[in-house]
Amino acid sequence: MRTEARDAAGGRVVVPHSRPCLGGGEEDAALRVLRSGRLAPGTEAARLEALLARLAGGADAVAVSSGTMALALALRALGVAARDAVAIPSYTCAALLHAVRAVGAAPLLCDVDPVTLALDPEDLPRRACDNLRAAILVHPFGVPALLEPFRARGLLVVEDCAQALGASDRGRPVGSRGDAAVFSFAPTKMITSGGPGGGLASPQAGVVRTARDLAGHDEKPDDRLRHNGLMGDLQAAIASVQLGRLKEFVDRRARIAALYDDAFAALPFRRPRPPEGTRPVVYRYVVRTPGAARMLARLNERGVMARRPVFRPLHRLLRLDQPFPASEAAQEEMVSLPIHPALSDAELGRVIDEVLRCQP
Repeated sequence: MRTEARDAAGGRVVVPHSRPCLGGGEEDAALRVLRSGRLAPGTEAARLEALLARLAGGADAVAVSSGTMALALALRALGVAARDAVAIPSYTCAALLHAVRAVGAAPLLCDVDPVTLALDPEDLPRRACDNLRAAILVHPFGVPALLEPFRARGLLVVEDCAQALGASDRGRPVGSRGDAAVFSFAPTKMITSGGPGGGLASPQAGVVRTARDLAGHDEKPDDRLRHNGLMGDLQAAIASVQLGRLKEFVDRRARIAALYDDAFAALPFRRPRPPEGTRPVVYRYVVRTPGAARMLARLNERGVMARRPVFRPLHRLLRLDQPFPASEAAQEEMVSLPIHPALSDAELGRVIDEVLRCQP
């Protein structure tokens, strides 16, 4: 049974920005694995991998310990290495930066499209270098990004689907168009494995075979650098149940977003606009508003845990002396409101009331 969320001092009841949606099915799956005594990667991990490959339209998939691990494995499996450059958006989390550095490659930060918040294909040529090999294309907040402009440049494309599980582009699932696709099953993502977890899928079975080999370091015939990064059966069993509930989660998020849209129709809010032919999911309900900082402060003071969609753009993190105007504007103007399948109708009403109340 879900308990009320309270602030750090344990006092007032708050509406959390995000919360996993777990139930009896997940509990039964976890108990089944615990009672079996088999926690290492086995039949449950294999089942999750088959489900993920089918959902992502891939030839194969491998379940690993985190989305960041999946990113680094995808780059290595595709042959990205030292002296290569990898294009990544500045307006995203630091995991992309860490994954690129983990394989010895150089991150090439690019600005985002101000409408979709995806990596801007028109900004890439202004920053491109001779050793540019690949691009990590984030589907931001559930909005599918278009791959064609990056394919046209001859780049390897890794789709970061951590926020877009269940979305599609012209009838094909996100993750099916790139050379590899990565997913995150952390507690705040579209589904969870009960903690950190991730997955890698690819239409090329050889990419997944290489990634699986690199994610396990025991009993290998050579001393190639590997990691202990495969997902165990306990986490995989929980994630498989969650995958079976994905449509339920997507539908509930869409319903909440529609109610927000109706309630805020008269407010000066702008939301990211998905490209034509795509079907997004609502991972985050993000709005662009001129009073973002004041709105964030007031909502959090009132117990509604609103957030900036990105903690800190990467160009700020790296203190780059280059212009990233769209990323800067997004950081100053965007607000992320609570949205998750476990959000109750009462909590939803409270968010709407507090947002309307804090408007000038």
